[in-house]
Amino acid sequence: MAYVALYRAYRPQLFSEVVDQKPIVKTLENAILNDKVAHAYLFCGPRGTGKTTLAKIFAKALNCENGPTITPCEECEVCRSIKQGTNPDVIEIDAASNNGADDIRSLRDSVKFLPSMSRYKVYIIDEVHMLSNAAFNALLKTLEEPPKYVVFILCTTEPYKIPETILSRCQRFDFKAISQSGISERIKEICDKENIKITEEAINEITNLAEGGMRDALSLLDQVISYVANKEIEVNDVFEVSGNVAGVDLFNLLNLIYNSKSEEAIDYISKLYDSGKEIDKITSDLILFLRDILLLKTGINSFNKALFKEKEFIELIDKIGKSLIFSWIDLLNEASNQMKFSNQKRSYLDLCILKMSDEKTKYESSINDRIKYLETTILNLQATVNKKNSEIINIKPTNISDLNNINDKKESKNDDEFIDIKEINEILNNANKEIREKFNKEWPLMQIKYQDILAVSILKYGKVVAVSDKSIIFVLQDEGFCNRVMKYENYIQMYEIINKQIPSIEKIITIPKNIWLKIAADFKKKYQEGIEKPILDNIIIPVKKPIKKEEIKDKDPVIDKLKDLFGDKLEIKE
Repeated sequence: MAYVALYRAYRPQLFSEVVDQKPIVKTLENAILNDKVAHAYLFCGPRGTGKTTLAKIFAKALNCENGPTITPCEECEVCRSIKQGTNPDVIEIDAASNNGADDIRSLRDSVKFLPSMSRYKVYIIDEVHMLSNAAFNALLKTLEEPPKYVVFILCTTEPYKIPETILSRCQRFDFKAISQSGISERIKEICDKENIKITEEAINEITNLAEGGMRDALSLLDQVISYVANKEIEVNDVFEVSGNVAGVDLFNLLNLIYNSKSEEAIDYISKLYDSGKEIDKITSDLILFLRDILLLKTGINSFNKALFKEKEFIELIDKIGKSLIFSWIDLLNEASNQMKFSNQKRSYLDLCILKMSDEKTKYESSINDRIKYLETTILNLQATVNKKNSEIINIKPTNISDLNNINDKKESKNDDEFIDIKEINEILNNANKEIREKFNKEWPLMQIKYQDILAVSILKYGKVVAVSDKSIIFVLQDEGFCNRVMKYENYIQMYEIINKQIPSIEKIITIPKNIWLKIAADFKKKYQEGIEKPILDNIIIPVKKPIKKEEIKDKDPVIDKLKDLFGDKLEIKE
């Protein structure tokens, strides 16, 4: 007896054997049980999802000698003839090759005759969307009012090509792609029955390649079984038969690309091409491989692949940032799109590999990652600063006389670390109006010239309230902005800019607006009422002190950042 392909040998024969189409199966079963069988059905969905199979099971359920029943006996002559495809009352028509109006007219004429050995005449028209407009028109009247013993089942993968006049005469059922778990379980079941040894990874690869089609999965399994010849099926066997690129090869290629070994990477492409791998396939497999890596980095670890557990693989994906992966995928997608309109596919892939290997691509991607890291760090620091500031100043005085209560909070702060009111009073006492007006006149031009400097972009929303020979005071909206300007790297940039205009300046001070309003009111009251000692003599200003002029050259922002990150664990060697 001739060999029967697996997808035919293991085609479901009962409703209970159909995989992943429960809503449709349940509807058809209830129609049979309640005697509400329609005259026309439309089965649509992706290839290999069971449309024609379910149509035959439905025909068997309607015509079984013990029926109509949802569990055909499989033993009577009708059931056996339908299974073997010899029943004259279950007519399968391939609309791809019988798509003319004359073919449908002959079908319409045959509908008039009673079934010869069955209860119903069932017409299964496969790929019905291939019928011509004239054929659809010839089918209309018969489809709408067939004899009571006739049932039409139309099957298609492209329902949008069917005229609305046909769709409106049918009960439509949309078949979904079969889940990976459903296909995997079916493969395991068949392999057990056939005594075939297969690894879990090989099953997963077959399942992925099937893309939701059971027929595709079983056809590929059939092909791999012939290839291995009674040996255990491994994932590399699936790669060889399907033409896909093995995960190890993709890993090796990405490793060369990441390490900027462009020449070796192109040689590796040549090796894959010479072994029979298509350029389109190499490109698409690289994209899918990068997608899997991206999902792993995101925390989705549902891949049962041995390669993903290897130490070298884990080390590589730890080095590759998400931005770089996105950049690589964009380059590969662009190359893939260009390949569709060119005969020089290999050239596009080689150029893509060169771009991916370029240090500039990696540098730009790393900058994006660093920017995201810095943004996150700044947000976290801002939240921390705001929390600390709320702990320092949690009293809201209603008048100047109540401001003395703030002094109770001073014990929680180190005088050497934060700006003291005495410094502010000293600057105000020695303030020079002419210098301040001259500075304010030139300050807008400086803002435009140095607009890329972070400190300048912050201070442009502030106000210069006092300038002495050695110091300048800016008022900003809140403590967060003040402390950001006073951060070492920003402060140094700001100091160098202002020092060019006022060479004598040794210190820049920033004050939150709410604190400045209290200081200004106190200073005004002092001179109006002749009070020698200011009321706010010991007020806390929750802003870090600026560094001294002589410390500017001694500081190293890189070392300071490392100290912040590692603390006492950092050992600095000259």
